[in-house]
Amino acid sequence: MSSNHQFKLISSMIICIISFQIFAEEIETITVTASRTPMEIIKTGSSVSIINETQIQQSLASNVAELLRTIPGLQVNQQGSRGAVTQVRVRGAEANHLLVLIDGVEANDISQGGEFNFTHLSTDQIKRIEVVRGPQSALWGSDALAGVINIITTDNKIGESDLSLSAETGSFNSQKLGLSYKAGSKRTQIQASMNQFSTDGTNISRQGSEEDGYENTNISLNGNWMADDNLTINGMIRHTDSTTEFDAIDFFASGLPVDAKNETDSKQLYSRISAEVNSFDGKYTQRFSITRTDTDNKNDTGGAQNSISRGIKNQYQYTGNLALDQQTLTLIAEYEDEEYQQRGLDQGFGNPNRDLDLDNKSIALEYRYNNTDWNLSASYRFDNNSEFDDVGTYRLTANWLSPIDNLFVYSSIGRASKNPSFTERFGFFDTFIGNPNLEPERSDSWELGIKFGKDSVSTSLAYFNSELENEINGFVFDSNTFSFTAANRSEVSQRQGGEIEISWLASDALSLNASYTYLDSTFEGANKNQLDEVRRPRHIANIAGNYHWSKANVNFSINYNGRQKDDFFPPFPASPSRVNLSSYTLINLAGTYQLKENLILTGKIENAFDDEYEEVFGFQSPGFAAFAGLRYRW
Repeated sequence: MSSNHQFKLISSMIICIISFQIFAEEIETITVTASRTPMEIIKTGSSVSIINETQIQQSLASNVAELLRTIPGLQVNQQGSRGAVTQVRVRGAEANHLLVLIDGVEANDISQGGEFNFTHLSTDQIKRIEVVRGPQSALWGSDALAGVINIITTDNKIGESDLSLSAETGSFNSQKLGLSYKAGSKRTQIQASMNQFSTDGTNISRQGSEEDGYENTNISLNGNWMADDNLTINGMIRHTDSTTEFDAIDFFASGLPVDAKNETDSKQLYSRISAEVNSFDGKYTQRFSITRTDTDNKNDTGGAQNSISRGIKNQYQYTGNLALDQQTLTLIAEYEDEEYQQRGLDQGFGNPNRDLDLDNKSIALEYRYNNTDWNLSASYRFDNNSEFDDVGTYRLTANWLSPIDNLFVYSSIGRASKNPSFTERFGFFDTFIGNPNLEPERSDSWELGIKFGKDSVSTSLAYFNSELENEINGFVFDSNTFSFTAANRSEVSQRQGGEIEISWLASDALSLNASYTYLDSTFEGANKNQLDEVRRPRHIANIAGNYHWSKANVNFSINYNGRQKDDFFPPFPASPSRVNLSSYTLINLAGTYQLKENLILTGKIENAFDDEYEEVFGFQSPGFAAFAGLRYRW
């Protein structure tokens, strides 16, 4: 984006501020992701969005990706119907530049390029979702180059007990069942849940009529024990088992998806145990934790041998937090080891059978200063990796309460780093040839934001700018193998844009929220011209609302996704080309009615106007769908 365009963007945002003339009173909300210790969201120097339990239940969204479409700065791309690979990008970054935490466990799948596949994460039992945009490597490590999404499934409230049941059925022969039980005593809390979803799915390819189905079963267990007033021990284990049907690619005629009897069986196991010790009347807190992410993906394409990829990540972490008056100092020490395994048929393009590993040692410091007007933070992290050069990342933030009542200004600047994945370095079976000489990507970013409001309306605006060095291009054609490989780009890639979000509590019964994101994400092409990154629309807008009266509740969302680019790889010898994906608008409706004190009737409509669209070139998305169900809680 030229300086003139930057000026126009910032000017238009300022005009929005003046024209809206909206002032609102911020409700105190605590975030546990924007810092390594809990803090009020209004005091952070980062762009943070929170989706609470009430909003999740009112939306009746079936998976987390649906909810994330309403968050400014996020782009969602689903490769077809439910169960297909679903990527989320933050402010134009890659999908593997986003760290996903589930109850404190780093959930990114190292056997799938370091991304997190959001298709398997249902909304059942989720209490809260925190989204922090901007570079967070100084606090959270390599996977957090562009942001962090923290999924929280338990509130750890001691002594509460309840039982909940849910059932839903609807379009595409979809069935959903859920069961959760929570029990507690004076110092103990335990929660167990099971959720199962199945669907016949829809036809993904442009030709043919075969439906691609999906099944998912999730079992989780959380526990919390207060040994005494100064020692708390908690743990969790979460297991997901899914089967996804998918189409093949016609490499000889069209280069597009074609009906096939292919399946992927995936398993994810996330586990954590931690102990927290309070000393000196809570001024000094220590946390010791061990986490493990274990993933297993098996692709059955009807060949002589199934292709299998497995990944294990163990993390050992110590966090010490010293709080004195207006200052907080946090020390984080981590050790991680990763194991990657791949099994498949050797077809002469490089043996796909590999056993690889690496380890990473980190130490980080975060300093925070808080007073009535100013909230400042400084973070630095040093990583020693067995495969890459040592790297240091940092982040500085500032938050200022201006003399104008309820007007907050915040800003941040930072450097983040992302290590190449096992797949990028060593290949993916016979379809992708790795490059062991890849260097880590590095991002330098800054943002400036404003939050203001009064009474029932609040507004936030942010401008962000990021430069990415050593960007890994995973679509480099290798003429020796007639396949694709990866390489670092020598040019700097640009990501910049603006976000606007307005929330209005019109009455006790009616709430509305609107957001708009402008994104300019480019890289330098062969002719020194700036080319758009794929699957990053320049314009995204959302409007959502909720109305409650008596025993009923109605919820709606309108999601506009602007035109975007994608890459098309036609059959050899034709060269890859750029294609346009048309803009689309999705309208979803949801409603509940309380039949009895503990029994609720639910209903929802997705893609109400049956809009035809593709988020990945050649992969059709589902059309109109309707669902109905019951919820019981005792």
